[in-house]
Amino acid sequence: MKRSLAGLFLIFSCCIALAQTPVTGGGTANTIPIWTSSTALGNSAITQSGTNVGIGGATSPGARLYVLTNANGGEAILGNNTSKSQNTMPVGVAGVSNGLLGVGVYGQTNSTTGATVGTVGITVSSSGMGVEGINDASSGAGGDASGVMGVFNGGSGNGSGVIGISSAPQGSGVLGESIDNIGVSGTTSGSTGIAGYFDNSAAGSLLVGAVKGVHKFRVDGSGKGFFDGGTQTGGADFAESVAIGAGEGRREPGDLMVVDRGSSRQLTLATEPYSTLVAGIYSTKPGVLATPHLMAENVENEIPLAIVGIVPCKVSAENGPILPGDLLVTSATPGHAMKGTERNRMLGAVVGKALEPLSAGKGVIQVLVTLQ
Repeated sequence: MKRSLAGLFLIFSCCIALAQTPVTGGGTANTIPIWTSSTALGNSAITQSGTNVGIGGATSPGARLYVLTNANGGEAILGNNTSKSQNTMPVGVAGVSNGLLGVGVYGQTNSTTGATVGTVGITVSSSGMGVEGINDASSGAGGDASGVMGVFNGGSGNGSGVIGISSAPQGSGVLGESIDNIGVSGTTSGSTGIAGYFDNSAAGSLLVGAVKGVHKFRVDGSGKGFFDGGTQTGGADFAESVAIGAGEGRREPGDLMVVDRGSSRQLTLATEPYSTLVAGIYSTKPGVLATPHLMAENVENEIPLAIVGIVPCKVSAENGPILPGDLLVTSATPGHAMKGTERNRMLGAVVGKALEPLSAGKGVIQVLVTLQ
């Protein structure tokens, strides 16, 4: 009993002593206090407005947690996980959202000038990734299910949704991998937009395609293409882009054309029988179109002239019915070919061989272009 009374007396004495120690200092409303000494209180760097908490001088925090700093090279928030685990995934900062249109982590920069960046990911590991986006959805298509999506909403300028840069000799600016479908997909909805754009400032290769590391095709800096397996196109002829006279009016695919002797590298519509000036047929859908002009040049008054291959051609039966295999020459009907029958006039006047018949009148048939 004596020991219990002694203990109670000691506790009572301590409470009296504490009650006699004054707490000094002051603070600002809505600011979380901090002990500035063992007996004094003052303002901390943490404020509270309703349910929102601010750190670093944010007097009116606009989010549940709002961190403010004006450090030139510092971080407003730094998450540091020092775990060295190799069978788990230690996380420095995690953002989670359960909303239907939610965002787990959002980075924003408000400066309208300079090289500002909303979110930066950095790694120093030789096999690491600065930013990794993972989508664990079991279904979805296109932009509905994406690991990483970049959006540029600017109404002007040359901004990009995603930029990938690599300084390594064998590195990739952007790497896309797919197990069963598309590694990299580019889509544009603008009439003047470009789904995929490649620019090599050192004039090296613009594009290389490979199968399991073995190169199969390449487009060099001059625009020349190299294809190990050959090429296949939707057309059926080789055509050359050639000018027609400004006064020629509107010409149509299938028209038979001749060389215009009054100009240089220019064509005109065929109007005379057995003309040795025959040049070829206005191509309907060239498989290959050759041109002396650069791609960016705006060229007017030129047509694709089929000089090799199979193309539709306007024909006339004015010199008799046309059968497959007949040699065709120019006719008196403008832009039309006819069957050639006068052998002594056909040298240098043949445009090709008929592959389809025409019994009477005028029409369009398939012709194998074989100038001779």
